[in-house]
Amino acid sequence: MYDDKKINRILKDIPDMTTHQACTGPASSRPRAESRASAPETVHSARLDIRQELEMARRLRQEAQQYHREATARARSEAQQLVLKARLQTQREVTELVSHAREEIQKLLADIRIIRITAQEELAAQRKFTDAARLCSMTRSFMPGGDNPAPEAQKKARPDR
Repeated sequence: MYDDKKINRILKDIPDMTTHQACTGPASSRPRAESRASAPETVHSARLDIRQELEMARRLRQEAQQYHREATARARSEAQQLVLKARLQTQREVTELVSHAREEIQKLLADIRIIRITAQEELAAQRKFTDAARLCSMTRSFMPGGDNPAPEAQKKARPDR
């Protein structure tokens, strides 16, 4: 657009153009003496109007730039807040997932402990049955008739499950 140098040059050229046209026009269009006296005043008022317009344009431009800076700052602030909220929400969700995973792991560990204890008890029971079977076998070997025990003795020696 126009910078200050161009505007000042245009303002300097305005009186020259007005007086040049007033003096070089046809005789019928030449201003009267009264009009010639008011021409500098008209030029001066035109210059004042132009300067006022220029000042208003400068103020509007400054206001627009200030508004742009404020809007940009607000947008950045809102974007940062959104990012922060997203991070916090993500952290909450991660914490919740970790807590849920811990609970599930604790349940699985409890189940594993129960299974291990049950297996140990089963192994101990199997050992007792094996020991009982050995004792019965040893007892039969010491009995008269030795290897062929009575059918009732075999049923007693065999544990029921």
